[in-house]
Amino acid sequence: MADPSGPAQGPPTATLPPPAEAPRRRRGDSRRGDAAFRATARGAAIFLLVLMGAIAAFLITQALHAINADTVNFLTAFEWNPDEDPSVWGVALVAWGTLVTSLFALAIGAPVAIGAALFISQYAPRRLAHVLGYVVDLLAAVPSVVYGLWGIIFLVPHMGGVSKLVDTLLGWIPVFAYDGSPAPRSVFAAGIVLAIMILPIIAALSREVFLQTPGETMEAAYALGATRWEMIRLSVLPYGRSGVISAIVLGFGRALGETIAVAMVLSQTQSFFTHFLNPGGNTIAANIAIQFKNAFTNGRGALIASGLVLFVMTLLVNYLARWIARRGTIESSGSSAESVPVTADIPVHGPADELRAPLDRAPLGALDYGPGLEVRRGFEFGRRVRDRAAQGMAALAFAAAVLPLASILWLVVSNGARRFDVTFLNNSMRNIAESDPGGGAYHAILGTLEQAGIATLIAVPIGVLVAVYLVEYGRGALARAVTFIVDVMMGLPSIVAGLFILSLWILAFGFTGSGFAGSLALMILMLPMVIRSCEEMLKLVPHALREAAYALGVPQWRTVLRVVLPTALPGIVTGVMLGVARVMGETAPVLLVVGFTSSINPNPFSGAQGSLPAFIYNEATQPYAPAIDRAWAGALTLILIIMLLNLAARLIAWWKRPGRA
Repeated sequence: MADPSGPAQGPPTATLPPPAEAPRRRRGDSRRGDAAFRATARGAAIFLLVLMGAIAAFLITQALHAINADTVNFLTAFEWNPDEDPSVWGVALVAWGTLVTSLFALAIGAPVAIGAALFISQYAPRRLAHVLGYVVDLLAAVPSVVYGLWGIIFLVPHMGGVSKLVDTLLGWIPVFAYDGSPAPRSVFAAGIVLAIMILPIIAALSREVFLQTPGETMEAAYALGATRWEMIRLSVLPYGRSGVISAIVLGFGRALGETIAVAMVLSQTQSFFTHFLNPGGNTIAANIAIQFKNAFTNGRGALIASGLVLFVMTLLVNYLARWIARRGTIESSGSSAESVPVTADIPVHGPADELRAPLDRAPLGALDYGPGLEVRRGFEFGRRVRDRAAQGMAALAFAAAVLPLASILWLVVSNGARRFDVTFLNNSMRNIAESDPGGGAYHAILGTLEQAGIATLIAVPIGVLVAVYLVEYGRGALARAVTFIVDVMMGLPSIVAGLFILSLWILAFGFTGSGFAGSLALMILMLPMVIRSCEEMLKLVPHALREAAYALGVPQWRTVLRVVLPTALPGIVTGVMLGVARVMGETAPVLLVVGFTSSINPNPFSGAQGSLPAFIYNEATQPYAPAIDRAWAGALTLILIIMLLNLAARLIAWWKRPGRA
């Protein structure tokens, strides 16, 4: 029998290692792992800076010969004959057209976009506002080559009547005089196309700014008896002024760099023009896309120099937009940097009026003003009329923003369905003349998928590492420089990315045009979208998850790889898919560095390769009905691919939404 006073007999226990040995070894591994991971992320950030510096350096290097051969001032001359002897050319000619078309785009698109943003954020029912915002955002998903196809097939034939109307109203101004040309391919027509293209950018940013207006500011305006329009005019618009101006400037930068849509709509001339409604004009980006393949040494250098000027212009415009946005940054106290006097110009009534419901919520004539207040009835009626008029104008602006989307989708579906069949999807254009029926876009679909896939494989690792650096490690001058470069790259014209790859990969290194060269150009355009979306998603990961991992002794690099990135993965995947959809529709860089072929080339590293944007552009510029039908079918195919990617991205975001279960 066991002695109860003896020591207790428990189960045998394993002998634990000394607590100092393994942790010391793990700490050394952790330090080395953290240092290596941090250096990798930092290297990706430095690569981004080197990339932007290389773009400017190679453009300058390739342009120097043409600049030295020019016999006039290349910045101010209004002539373009770089391949003549002597060489005479100036960027001012094409810069003038770029400025005119972009200003037309702002004058037409900005008021419509702001009105649509006000309607969605302030007037539309909350359950409907999200859907309406998505409808306007769909304009951004339409590729630029489809805008060009719509412009040249649908818009230009109707521009004669519009130009006559403008001439009737403003013909006393010489620049708006119209000579009656049928279907004028003018800078005015190009400006309308650009206005539709920049509309979703301005509308989306303005909508987000308007939605951030503090609720107490709006309620204070209502409490003082303001109608809804008075509340918007005195609270929402002053609060979002900096953000709206920044959105307009970003839209202006987008218009400056647009290439293929303008090249398709505009009837190019190489002389100075002052009549905006008549055929003619030119822009920097369109001039590069059209002239480059037929230019000689000086001509190519001149075109690259004009691309460098465009690069500097868009850089300055984007910097201005960010500077304006920073000046209007919301302070931590909940108010903007600019004070909003909510009491100014709002009629303040007597005690009896303060007890009544806000005027915009009561039916007209339902208020009892009492003795001595009959005089106010006309004044209040005028306020109500202005309020309803403002609401009607906002609704009209939203309708004007949606009409182009409806027109584009209707024309693409109705015209593209004629050739959208198995034959079109499974055959190429080899041995098919442009005037012949038949043929298909299999070679172009294959090239687009391969080029976008390679660009994704390169851009995603670099973009994720840069985002990790900015969120987890970024401090000091390097982080600020990388953030600025990412902002600048968001507005980088696609033609500039194509010129850089042309200067580096083809002219400097001696490689031939190929699908891989196109992937490199698309990678440059995709990088900032991946970085920005990943950065925002990583910032949303709760710090408590990081702190819990650190408390368990997990090193920072393992925390990032095992905790932070998996948590943010749905949002990262969504951003990547949206970036892929964005670059799939790029045409200008593909035309410059990939070329065009009608045969199937499954090897992206050797020779020219087809792509859907180049296929649409080539078919749309042919004077034959079968070619036009193939262009519409290609546009339908490209839009379907992009829409599917956007839908998949939104489904992933919904599926992984926190709290969905």
